[in-house]
Formats: sequence, C-alpha cells, structure tokens
Amino acid sequence: MTPTTAAPANDWTARLKRYASFAISGGVGFTVDVGMLNVLAVGFGMNAYFARVIAIGCAMMATWQINRRVTFRDRVKRGSARDLASEGGRYIAVALVSAVVNWGVYAATIRAVPVAAPWLGNALGELLPTFGAVVGSGVAMLVSYYGYSRFAFRPH
Repeated sequence: MTPTTAAPANDWTARLKRYASFAISGGVGFTVDVGMLNVLAVGFGMNAYFARVIAIGCAMMATWQINRRVTFRDRVKRGSARDLASEGGRYIAVALVSAVVNWGVYAATIRAVPVAAPWLGNALGELLPTFGAVVGSGVAMLVSYYGYSRFAFRPH
C-alpha cells in the first residue's frame, strides 16, 4: 500500500473517531441536560422553561471538558491561560448559539405538540419536556458540531 492510498483511509478513520467521540460527549451532555431538567422541573416543580436554561448550562460545562480532552484533543493548544481563555470564549460562543437553537426548538416542540397532535401531547404527559429536549438537542447537535470543529477547536 502506498502512502497516497493510506492517507484517505486514515483520514476517514480519524473523522469517524471524532464523530463517535462527539456523539459520546453529546450523550453525556444530554444525560446531564435531561437529568437536571427533570430534577428541577419535575422534582422541584420549577418552571420547565427556566429549568431548561439551567440544565443546558450544566450540560455545556460537561461537554466542554469532554470535547477538549477527547474529541478535539489534537486541536487544543496546551499553552498559556490566555489560550485556554480564548478557547473557552469561542466554545461558549458556539455553545450559546447552539443553546438558543436548542431552547427555541425545545420551546416550539412543547408548545406545538399538544396543539398539533393532542393525542401525542396527552400520551407524553410529564414526558413532554423530555421529548422536547430530545428534539431540541438533535437539531442543536448539528449546529454545535459545525461550530466546534470550525471555530472553537479550529485546527492550528
């Protein structure tokens, strides 16, 4: 096998590993997000919209640590506190855009489901906030991967 034929296979393998790591990070973030949402909204009776804001913030911190240590570790500058702050600022910017998309789709979903499909809204009952989180997180995942890979953890 020549080096020119091995490079595309290695590139594909590296991309696949990055996607898998991102998916795992997202799974952990989603677990933190939905777990916190349910603790606050169902357990403590907090307003579901406000609870989601707090839950997304907690998930954001968890995924930053996983993404910088695993998913994009080859792109992380191991330099000064200034480099870390710059990366953190870019990560937060992308995460906030993604969170706005996530929350907007979440809010639209939990508003629209009972109106558009009353039988589904009734069937979901207390799970409607969780269903909305699934839909919102799915859409936001696409936005966040693009932003993290192109902006927050851009290649050196």
